[in-house]
This record gives sequence, structure tokens and C-alpha cells, in this order.
Amino acid sequence: MSGRAAPEGGAPPEVLDEAIAWAVRLGSGSAGAEVQAACEAWRAADPLHEQAWRQVQSVEEAFRQVPSGTASLAHGALQSAAGLQARGRRRAIRLLGLVAAGGVFGAWLWHEAPWLQRTEYLTAIGERRRVVLADGTELSLNTGSEAEVLFSPLRRLIVLRRGELFVRTGADADSLVGRRSFWVHAAQARFEAIGTRFGVRQAGSETRLSMSEGQVAIHAGDAPPVLAQAGDRFVVRANGAAPERAAEAGFEADAWTDGALVARQMRLDAFVAELARYRQAPLACDAEAASLRVSGVFQLGGADPVGRALDALVRTLPVKVERGAGDALTVVRR
Repeated sequence: MSGRAAPEGGAPPEVLDEAIAWAVRLGSGSAGAEVQAACEAWRAADPLHEQAWRQVQSVEEAFRQVPSGTASLAHGALQSAAGLQARGRRRAIRLLGLVAAGGVFGAWLWHEAPWLQRTEYLTAIGERRRVVLADGTELSLNTGSEAEVLFSPLRRLIVLRRGELFVRTGADADSLVGRRSFWVHAAQARFEAIGTRFGVRQAGSETRLSMSEGQVAIHAGDAPPVLAQAGDRFVVRANGAAPERAAEAGFEADAWTDGALVARQMRLDAFVAELARYRQAPLACDAEAASLRVSGVFQLGGADPVGRALDALVRTLPVKVERGAGDALTVVRR
């Protein structure tokens, strides 16, 4: 057994990191007798190991005394801390230790402090919205979209419920544990941002990713993550399916954040489908006109942007717009 003396103020950082890792393994629910025995051997090998173990356990013990519904977050916090860089893990333990050391005050702090910040953002049909989040992230929502933002001291998460979003990740300068991980969850995939600008779109049974800058790790099902780079486009078609590179769509995927649809030799049926997202009543393209090509910049701001775009199509292509029941419109070939 080693005779190392414990430094003043607690176990060394590297030993504390090991204790966090053991706590996560034992708390996972799948640790067997061999893992438990290995942990006990590690604790017995050095007094500093035991000191670090007790420090980590004191955090979880404090959370067991917090009313039901919040205590389970202790292990989740340690699990998140295990994925941080060493400096971030130590700061995370110190943060959790505030509650562990506080007794009744700690329980009050747990309930009153903004441990989990939850905010919902929605846009109506034809509406676009841009907000700056607490970490400095710029979040843009396209027409008919809904997203939920959940920030904890250890992670930043945006859940895309429907529609489309675009993010420019913030520096997260005020975080207590350094720059926290940043995730976007959609129906078919989870996206881990690595300092970047990117868009995610939920369309029926597909989730699409368009990269403008940086890198994003795409997690879909149990497959290894796929790394997307600037300029890449991916589509995940069903839960558990591997991400696939998407074909060129014929328009700039992030131009809507600047209030425009920018088309480059885009099929007319695809262009009309994009326009339809900004209109309450149905808008369709007839099959005979579908293969015509559209190029141009179409502004989304101002009054009736869809009507203005349709007028431009009528002026530049051999098409006309027919009106049907309930204000439905169809673009047909002349």
C-alpha cells in the first residue's frame, strides 16, 4: 500500500478523475461482482484512492437526502463529468460538492438554483425567429418550427420537435465547468457540435444536417458516430439507420437565416415544396412542370413572400398558378 499523503484540500486531480470513473461504472446498473471487487481493490491500494472515493460518494449521499425526483440526477451529473476534460471534471465535482457540504442549505440550493434551465421556442407558419441563448449561442428557427432548450451545469441540449433550426454555438464563457458539450436531438439522430455552425431539419421520417462551419458528430442508433465537416450534408432516414450523404438540394440550406431562398438550377417541384412551408394553405406543383429549373434569390421578408415568388416564376418560366378550393394553389405548365 502506498504511503502518499493527501494534499491539503482533497485528493489529487488525477485520482479524483479515477474515482469519478469508478462511481459511474458502479452506478450504471450493469456492474457485476468483478467490477465491484476491482473497485474495492483500487480503493485499498492507496489512501488517496479511498479519500477520493469518499469525496465522490459524499456528493451522491447528499443527493439521496434531497426529495424524490431530483436525487437521481446526482449519478447523471457524475456520468456527464466523466466525459469532460480533467479540468472540467474537477470543477464539476466542486460544483456538486456545494450541495453535498450544505446539508439543508444544499437541498434548498438544489431546488432554487437554475440547475436545469428549460425554454421553449416556437414559430408560426411563415415566421422566422432568432434568439441568443445564455451561453452565447445564436439559435434561428425557420417557419413552423418548435425547439426546446435545456441547459444544465454540465451540458447544453436543444431538442428539435418539428421544423428546422440553425445554430452558431456560443463560447459558453460563464460556465462553471468550462465549455460544456453541445447537442441537438431530433427524431432520427443526435448531433454533437464541436465548435460550429450547422442546421438541422426534421421532415417527416427524415432528419437532415447541413454543415456551414466546424464539425458535428452524428449519432444514429448503435452505429459509431459519423463526423460531418464544413460543406457536408447528411440525411438519417429512420431510427437506427446509418447517416447517408445527401444529394445536392439545389439551394443554400442556411440562406433562410438571412431571410432568403437562394436557388441554383433547382427543380421546380422541390422549389415549390420549399415555398409551401411558408404558406398556411396548400401549395403544389403539377407533374408536367416539375422538371423545370429555378435559379434566383427570393426574399422571405415583407408582405406575402410566397405570392411574390410565384409572380416571379410566372414571369420567368412557362408556368401559371391555378387556384383551387380553400385557397389552394397549384403551379402548372402553360
